[in-house]
Amino acid sequence: MKKRWGLGFILTMLLTLIMQVSVFAAGEQATINNCTIAGKDVVVISVGNVPTGDGMYYLFELKPYEVGIGARTDYCATAPAGEVATFVTPLNFNTANSKLYSRFVVATLQGGAFVPVSNEMYITNPEAVATKTTGYPLRSKKGLTADWRYTKELTALGTGYASYELDISRFFVGGGTNYQYNGKTYSFNSGVVAEYDAVVKLLSDSGCNVVMVIKNSFNPATADLILPAARVAGMNCYAFNVAEQGGTEKIEALLSFLANRYSGGDKGTIHNWIIGNEINNNSPWHYAGNMGVDQFSVQYAKEFRVCYNAIKSQNAGARVFLNIDQRWTHTDSNTLAYRGRDVLDKFAAEITASGNIDWGLSFHPHPVPLFNAAFWNLPPAYAGLKLIDHTDNSKMVNPSNIDVVTNHMMQPAMLSPTGNIRHIIISEMGFTSANPQIATNEQIQAAAMVYAYKLAAQNPCIEGVIIHREIDNASEAAADGMAVGIMTATGTPKLAYEAFRLMDVGNTDYLLPILGASSWAELGCN
Repeated sequence: MKKRWGLGFILTMLLTLIMQVSVFAAGEQATINNCTIAGKDVVVISVGNVPTGDGMYYLFELKPYEVGIGARTDYCATAPAGEVATFVTPLNFNTANSKLYSRFVVATLQGGAFVPVSNEMYITNPEAVATKTTGYPLRSKKGLTADWRYTKELTALGTGYASYELDISRFFVGGGTNYQYNGKTYSFNSGVVAEYDAVVKLLSDSGCNVVMVIKNSFNPATADLILPAARVAGMNCYAFNVAEQGGTEKIEALLSFLANRYSGGDKGTIHNWIIGNEINNNSPWHYAGNMGVDQFSVQYAKEFRVCYNAIKSQNAGARVFLNIDQRWTHTDSNTLAYRGRDVLDKFAAEITASGNIDWGLSFHPHPVPLFNAAFWNLPPAYAGLKLIDHTDNSKMVNPSNIDVVTNHMMQPAMLSPTGNIRHIIISEMGFTSANPQIATNEQIQAAAMVYAYKLAAQNPCIEGVIIHREIDNASEAAADGMAVGIMTATGTPKLAYEAFRLMDVGNTDYLLPILGASSWAELGCN
């Protein structure tokens, strides 16, 4: 008998078919596995055949602050649907339509609307458009958090690395130095620009690889540089605003300006750029608002990517790092101070998924607690907590177990796009010569510094070891009991001064009795 289909049944079947197509499309069946600059274009390649009614794929561009294509119809390229699809779209470098900072997604046309059917991927070789490529001189691994007034001391000490800080908010208060970028003219504070012209030149001329820590402070006049959810006063440093167009474009322009300006020539070179300070400590060191570690890590990856592309598109030889503190798997009452390992892993996964780039890691293996200069002996209150070991689950990382971090970075998921271990530096490691809670002195400080340096420098994965700092900082000494300078606040050398000078080129055996040893080999040092 001939079956008669009712209207309701037919409508149900059609609805089911539409839902299946939508679910299949939304399942991201195509995979973008290449997104690179080639000449003046961006080439995007996807694999995976997704059914499409018109036989075409459509490529959409998303700015860092855009969350999806929504109802947009302004695709930037098309390709015939197939197992492999290649899209070519103009880069438009340094124009109002620049795609340097964009990510890309493949869509199909369904029911009159464009539906994403792939992952999203950023450009992975921004260095392809750079006009400068500075070298990376092979110098001593030892470095100092520098003071511009004492740069001559850096040369006398044989210092290989010099670290300094730069607050992006300062450049946007006032103007005078104009910079045209992506079709707009920006005006940066001439006094601040002149200050860094002098500092970078002094540090470069002292024979150091310059490490610049990029921070963002609270200022009501520059609040648009801060992530919207974080615009409250009282934190040390703030997350960069890549959630809004205005703030994002300002950050892109400033980092591009700085990277171009300090890439050799008569103004010196910034060799290493660290984006943020101890970012796993959301509050107070990289405040992004009240959020969990997953959301924070994705947010930071976007910030990092913007800064990375700005820097590498000007100086192909620059190195760009994230930074974590010594809390490897440790947690405490501060719910916004995340495990450093968690942030590192989630950041790496996010970067890999959205376009792997050559990021580096900097970290701070300070003593535990910070004011315990004799790091090899944990105070009684800490000894029973089992904070330090040589496993990947160690709660903390101090000078004695730096291998925890470097071993972790050897895992396949953490390697660079070339398959090598990434660039790793220790960008802070300090030892106090005075403290009201734990007895210490200049002798212990000097011995601890040399011991820690030798342990770190013999690790082949560590490229630089920056001792924090050149001179005592009054606020650190007052707030934390941390007189960590190798000179006093007035520039008077401590015993650590001469020890620093000798620790990679001379005899420091005179410090061994303080450590209770007869040789450095006895302490596990080469």
